[in-house]
Amino acid sequence: MLLQTIYLIILFINVIKAVGLAGRKKLSSQGYLSIYLLISFFLDLYGHYKLYLGEPDFAYLFNYYSIFLIIFFFFYYSEILPNFKKIHRYSFFLILLFIVFFTKFYGQNYDNKLGIIVCFYFIINALIWFYERLKNFDDRKITDDPHFWVSCGLLLWSIFFIFRAIPMFFLQDEDPVFLETLKNIQYVVNIIMYILFYISLNKIKNNKVVDE
Repeated sequence: MLLQTIYLIILFINVIKAVGLAGRKKLSSQGYLSIYLLISFFLDLYGHYKLYLGEPDFAYLFNYYSIFLIIFFFFYYSEILPNFKKIHRYSFFLILLFIVFFTKFYGQNYDNKLGIIVCFYFIINALIWFYERLKNFDDRKITDDPHFWVSCGLLLWSIFFIFRAIPMFFLQDEDPVFLETLKNIQYVVNIIMYILFYISLNKIKNNKVVDE
């Protein structure tokens, strides 16, 4: 319970920071991260509330949240990777077609395949961003680029989520204690990811290039 609370607090701090930044600068200056953070926070808060009531009937919402993540980060990376817009577009539509025909996104339970698809989508986009950023080296340190921290956060989260999600149903029957340990580690990973997002928001605040 402590890790869940810390996670929600860190996420809420990100929301406040992003909304405040959007009020002082253009909303687009932060890649519309405040929208992503707001939706993530309220969905997680609702989920924790339902679990507290003993009503785990909200799992289907994360199917639609997974689709939202793909759509959101399609636009996010399309803006910062203009040389890959055509590839982004084709891969985006192929993924959506796969979701429509090969997942149960409309079901009442969470479809694990959706989470894995999201992870691979994040990993590919983040690695392409690193490739493009290192290929087009400039005078700015890579750590001064807000997108560096977002991409690092998504990479970290995706790699661990895949490690947890693939054996989830096997561990549920064979080793539920280890599965619970992985769940707790996932909260730690989530906390680290949103700390990285907070650093990104700080870089946007102090980075005039982003507003141009």
